[in-house]
Amino acid sequence: MYIHHAENLADGLPYAETGYIYNPHNPSVGPRMYPPGFPLLLAPIVKVFGRDLRPMKALVVAFFVGSLIVLFGLFRAVLPPAYAATLVVVTGLNPFFWEFKDHVLSDVPFLFFSLLSLYLFRQADAPDVSKRARLALAVLAGVAAYAAYATRVLGLVLAACFIAHDLLRRKRIGWNAVLASCVFVVLACAQYVLWVHDTSYLDQLAPTAGVAVSNAIGYLRSLSELSDNGYLGAVRRGAFVASGALAALGFATSRRRDAGMLYLFPSLYLIPVILWPSEQGTRFLIPVLPFLFCYCLLGLQRVEVAVERRIGRRRIVLGGFLAAVLMSYAGRYSTLGFGPLDEGIANRESVELFEFVKASTAPGDVFLFSRPRALALYTGRSASAPYRPTDPCQLWQYLSEIRASYLITGPASDPFNADAEYLRQFVSRFRGDFREMMANRDLAVYRIERNPCVAASRVATLEARVSRSVSASE
Repeated sequence: MYIHHAENLADGLPYAETGYIYNPHNPSVGPRMYPPGFPLLLAPIVKVFGRDLRPMKALVVAFFVGSLIVLFGLFRAVLPPAYAATLVVVTGLNPFFWEFKDHVLSDVPFLFFSLLSLYLFRQADAPDVSKRARLALAVLAGVAAYAAYATRVLGLVLAACFIAHDLLRRKRIGWNAVLASCVFVVLACAQYVLWVHDTSYLDQLAPTAGVAVSNAIGYLRSLSELSDNGYLGAVRRGAFVASGALAALGFATSRRRDAGMLYLFPSLYLIPVILWPSEQGTRFLIPVLPFLFCYCLLGLQRVEVAVERRIGRRRIVLGGFLAAVLMSYAGRYSTLGFGPLDEGIANRESVELFEFVKASTAPGDVFLFSRPRALALYTGRSASAPYRPTDPCQLWQYLSEIRASYLITGPASDPFNADAEYLRQFVSRFRGDFREMMANRDLAVYRIERNPCVAASRVATLEARVSRSVSASE
């Protein structure tokens, strides 16, 4: 849908016309529309290269490199140069980011704009900056915060960070925080009033204690995967525990140093992430990973100070830490592929599906598929995601509501595989009500012949009428 929005922008079409039919019963698949920031970045690439995914992935990689540059500038105020450089190496070479480069998603641009906003705000607060430069930096911090919000809605926490920073450090809100927050609010409100506004994200927001606990456990499990060496699970678990202990020590150090944004941003960001009903794994943790790595290095710095007092040698702890991390990374990289960028949705089975749908169905046909946005982009058809009700007649009712003509099962590798599996069982249960139109080893297209629940309802209604007539005649 990011690409579809970008195409609409490049071609001058209405932003929200993507063919994706939002399913309120399954809001976790995605909102009605995405924020405009990432599509705006993609639009020039789409205009020049069309739907070639490689230039889009190159854009994500470029933003990641930019994030590393800003990262060094942001954290060198709290880390010695050697530690700040180690932070960039540990973040930049992490195998997770190598794998994530194949995803055309907004998370890495959001990371860049968030770090840039925090860096600019910190620079505006520097004592050796003139008043005019201070105001300019505060305005730019607000603009960068809005860019983060326009990329992902959770950019809202940046404005809260500006205010909380001043309240905690000065017990009052300074002009820099006021100016940066006002710029952010004005731009965000202008976007909402004049252009893109959507409240379907709120359909998912139903925070409970159970959701928070479940998400916290899930995200801790995702963090442990960052320590994966590709071979030894016991070593991975040990490294995760050790890094967690260092991070806890480093977090306490950052509080004592009054490092402000160093602990404010990750703390405020993680609150809505943990309360959000759909846990998204490591992807949602990307904006806080550099902060967690920084906590580890702050904790390591304290350990190094203690070691130096005992043996009188410097950097031995940092050197050992970096060597251990790089060995773990090397082990993980040895299990990964280094070929061309993965084509993803452009694999043979998906292309066969898209070609069949375009050639053999009408433009007005509506589909039910676990990947509705990809189908809408590549075929020009309208599509909605399924959901998994206990009573299958409820899904039949939804098919009637959206006037669906076709249902697609698969693929087995679908990230929403629970939905895909439900559809396979659904078709198997009502085999006589579908007609298979096309199939390959991964996907199958079925035409909906009739709605058995509607037919059963009509029979029941007719029987009730006959029963009433008989009773009346008697």
